[in-house]
Amino acid sequence: METEKKVITNTGGEYSVVLIPNDMIESLKEKFGNDVLWIYDEESQELTLIKKPQSYTDALSGLGAEMWKQGGTEFIRREREQWDD
Repeated sequence: METEKKVITNTGGEYSVVLIPNDMIESLKEKFGNDVLWIYDEESQELTLIKKPQSYTDALSGLGAEMWKQGGTEFIRREREQWDD
């Protein structure tokens, strides 16, 4: 009976192996399906797993909507003025 699976990664030319228990793999498949994005933040050294969206456009649609309600146009104007400095 297999108890764990291996995920091999290659970052910076160095190989490392991460052992992930089968029950965790099955749990991830139930929650996310087969398409999972592994996002590693080097600054915080955190690994985040998210379900791959069917459409990136739909998934990102509406981000920043609150900013626009609070004067986003003014923010952009100030940013563009700084480009000339």
